[in-house]
Amino acid sequence: MTTTITVTTKRQVVLPKIMCERKRIGPGTSLRITEVGEGFYVTPVPEPTEAELAAVFKVLDTGRRTRPITAAEEAEIQAEIKKYRAERRRRKA
Repeated sequence: MTTTITVTTKRQVVLPKIMCERKRIGPGTSLRITEVGEGFYVTPVPEPTEAELAAVFKVLDTGRRTRPITAAEEAEIQAEIKKYRAERRRRKA
């Protein structure tokens, strides 16, 4: 599908609703824009996976202590991941 959109004086654009619904783009969705020749390629930024989020938590945590993450802390990380994903799903609905 091809359509024409207009850039506002604030350099903003509105994406057609039908396209957003098909690609699951809603309020709060991050988009990546890449220059391609004379145009642009726009794609949604994928949500981080559970493994990526856990890795981030571990990297951030290593600077603060030297012991491994406990089972309770791992459970807290998993709970935060679930909460994050639930919030993202709520925003998309």
